[in-house]
Amino acid sequence: MRVSIALLFLLVSPGIFGQKFRLNTSIGSSAILWHENQNTVDLGAELSFQKPQQKHKIFAALKAMGNIYGSSVNRGNYTPFSKGIPKIGLTEELEAQYRGGQAEGGIIWNTPQTSKSPTLSPSLSYYTKSIARKISARSSGSIEEEKYSLHGISAGMGLLIPGKTNLSIQVKIMEPFYEKVTFYGENREVPYKTKVSGKAPNFIFKVDISRKTYGLGMALEILNFGAADNPKSKSISASQAIIPSTLLTYFF
Repeated sequence: MRVSIALLFLLVSPGIFGQKFRLNTSIGSSAILWHENQNTVDLGAELSFQKPQQKHKIFAALKAMGNIYGSSVNRGNYTPFSKGIPKIGLTEELEAQYRGGQAEGGIIWNTPQTSKSPTLSPSLSYYTKSIARKISARSSGSIEEEKYSLHGISAGMGLLIPGKTNLSIQVKIMEPFYEKVTFYGENREVPYKTKVSGKAPNFIFKVDISRKTYGLGMALEILNFGAADNPKSKSISASQAIIPSTLLTYFF
């Protein structure tokens, strides 16, 4: 997140006002298929710049995800973190709520603005993704929260097909160099952070269609969260989240 914000400041620095900027904002939805299944409402924004004579562009993108409804927790897949949870929280139905966000900043090569032929466009970027899973008892309120964070380098290849309606297809692999899980419990004074072992690559597939000032984006993320072991709190088994999403975009 901090890297993308720094890129946004860089893009508007005085030395590069000669660049061609383009801003777009988006609204859409994701389906998080993980320990539970939930839908989210997503808000996004992207700022890019490219000189007319250049064949590459630099971009910074942000997206926030907020859940629409909660989902029942399968107790067989859940181990409490706070040892002092009230008994009511151990007997009544539990509910999970997801929220998250992502940030990406990098460069895409071979993006000529006047080309009329399909082109292959490699990309390289810094990518970060976070998802929080809040566990609550329906009547007694919040019990605890698990926050998962991935930070890594994403590399991919895209196919750009220009026309009256532009089509972009991208395939990316994100290799995490830092991953952690943070536990928040109502009976703990401070959160516990645990570095994750057994990091695995993550995969991102994107299709974007745009015409004039409007666009439609579809993506599929396959995120692999590694295992975590913290004797002061609890252990987390490795898990995989599959997140299909769509975004309606307006280009300024």
